[in-house]
Formats: sequence, C-alpha cells, structure tokens
Amino acid sequence: MCPASPILFDFYINDIFKSVRGVLVPGLTSRISGLLFDDDASILAESSADLQDALNTITEWSDTWEMAVNASKCGIMTISGELTTDMTLQGQKVNSTDQYTYLGYIMNSKWDVSGTIKNNKNKARKAVFAAYSFLRRTDVLTALKIKFINLVLMPIGCYGEETFGMSEARCKPIQSEIDKAIRMVANVGKSAAMKRIRDELGITSVFIRTSTAHERAYHKWPTSKIWIADLIKAPMKARMATWSTGNDEITGLSSTGGRWTAKL
Repeated sequence: MCPASPILFDFYINDIFKSVRGVLVPGLTSRISGLLFDDDASILAESSADLQDALNTITEWSDTWEMAVNASKCGIMTISGELTTDMTLQGQKVNSTDQYTYLGYIMNSKWDVSGTIKNNKNKARKAVFAAYSFLRRTDVLTALKIKFINLVLMPIGCYGEETFGMSEARCKPIQSEIDKAIRMVANVGKSAAMKRIRDELGITSVFIRTSTAHERAYHKWPTSKIWIADLIKAPMKARMATWSTGNDEITGLSSTGGRWTAKL
C-alpha cells in the first residue's frame, strides 16, 4: 500500500466534524462534536434530531470525497434516553446497541467498565489456555515464563487499565486468570499465597499495575492537547464519583513505594 494513502486520509478526515453541532459539557467553553483516531470516528449528539443532522453532515462529507461508509459496522448508543426514530447514514440504517467496541475498548450505555473487565478476563483466559504447554514445560527457563506473563498476559488483561484501576474488586476477575499461569510457573496449588509468590517472581499484581496507570494518566492527561485534558480540569459536579474525582479521593489515602495500601 502507498504510504501516502493513510497520511492523505488523515488530512481529509480532520474536517469531518466541521459542521457537526456536538454536545455542550458543563465547565467547558466549547462544544465537543466527536472523537477521531486514525480511521475511527465517534459522533456526540444531544438529541435524535441533532444526531441525524450530524449523520447527514457525515453523508455529505463522504459523498464529496467519494467515500463509502459501512453502516453495518456503525452503532448508536444512547445514554439516559431513547431514539425517537430510525437513523440513516448514506441511505443505510444505523442500528442501536447497548454496547459498542471502540478501539478494542468495550463501551456500554451504563457508562461503567464491566464490559471491559469481562472482555479482558476472557482474553486473558484464552491466552493462558493457548500457552498451557509452554508454561508447563520443564525445559523452559522460569525467567522466560515470567517474561511471558509480564509482557504478554498482563498487557492483555490490563488493556484500558487507566479506566478501571484503583479498585481491587474490579481487578480481581482478571487477576484470577493471571494467577492460573503463575501457579503453573511456580508449580503450586490453589491454596498457595499468591501475593507472596508474585513478589518472589517479580510479577506486579493487576491492581497495582492498573492503579499506577490510572495515577499516571491522571497527572499526564491534563497536559495533553485533546478533550480529556479539559474534561479532567472541569469535572462534572455529580453525586456519583467521576473518573477524576474518584482518583482524588483514593490517591489521598496512601501510596508507599508505588504499592497501594488501601483496599477498595
């Protein structure tokens, strides 16, 4: 493929949201029309009418640049509301959904991380099963098996870790799958003290890894040049804790040597 193709596409797609109204977020001075990453686009709208207007804008843009949109790969997810009519994009109906995978991350209409936790757990389980013979082999160095866990299994189980860290309960389902691999490496049973074994093998727990990523994102993202920076600086004032306010409450407890001592 010509290397100029994706570069030119990035130039073209930059103005795709130019006429999209978007949504107004309390605390921000401008509206957010949508999100772009590579060739993926996510539109934000406050009503069914606004959404159809936005889809019409995308249709006009696509027709102008002679691009076809595959509506079957698109989905509409409503938050605290219902669609009043069918939505169309380039003459194709766009179906509604309660859950959508965006860049490998599971988004749902409840706006929680349960879908991602379940997805990561299942993927980690499949990876452990696929590596069963490797982890059981006695002629393979333990150091190599540990590297496999740290460099392959952990990234699979912790994908999107910045969003679900700071909670040991949320991390537990994923940790249980990673521990299966650790038990095979250490050749121990289910009654073994896994925290001690992980420490001896040099394997960080899912809770510590995700909490560290969450904390790093909390300090790094406000300096970025994308919407997340503004959203963190102007968090919503709601009864329920948000991603950033929850971080304030938790990190204020204790962090000794990078190991979180609070049980959440």
